[in-house]
Amino acid sequence: MSKFEGKNLAAIREALDQHNASCPVPGNAILLNPVDHQLIGWDELWGLPVISDDRVPTKRVRIQCDGSAFGIEDEVSEAVAREQPVEVPVVVPVGPGEDDMPQFDERDLPQA
Repeated sequence: MSKFEGKNLAAIREALDQHNASCPVPGNAILLNPVDHQLIGWDELWGLPVISDDRVPTKRVRIQCDGSAFGIEDEVSEAVAREQPVEVPVVVPVGPGEDDMPQFDERDLPQA
């Protein structure tokens, strides 16, 4: 095994272990960019198919599982990047209305 293969094999194993540790659905395929897939030439690792996928950037690996939402990272990044004002309802304290105010007779007021 070449140094190149060993380095990539270790990176893919680390990605698979991280996925399986953080996702309740185990990985069922290893996705690689077509260029990387051709360079490496593996069709299966640890019982999982290694599949060429244009959506995976070069020098990256994606672990596919039944719970995957491919592209969700981009959608989340876009949503976070959008500068939308946060709408916060304004609460205006309301006191008693004029009809609820006690009525005073001028005779009840202190004399100056």
